Amino acid sequence: TVRFFPLENNLFLAGCSDNKIIQWDTNSGKIVQEYNHHLGPVNAVLYVDNNQRFISTSDDKKILVWEFGIPVPTKYISEPHMHLMPAV
Repeated sequence: TVRFFPLENNLFLAGCSDNKIIQWDTNSGKIVQEYNHHLGPVNAVLYVDNNQRFISTSDDKKILVWEFGIPVPTKYISEPHMHLMPAV
């Protein structure tokens, strides 16, 4: 899954099958940040709170909340009985 950052259209997040979320800069062609906390493939990313944060879902049945640009989740929801969330 790929989402462009609404405030700077040269940045985007890519949720990957290797359990990571990668932040790319299309101007430089380089990775700016890696978010690595999921234990399964990342299914979706969604910007929230006026684009200051984003939410990610994964096959690991977790919902993580991240501050944009900081590679440590600020909140997470994880319940063993939850179903997979392919989209938000």
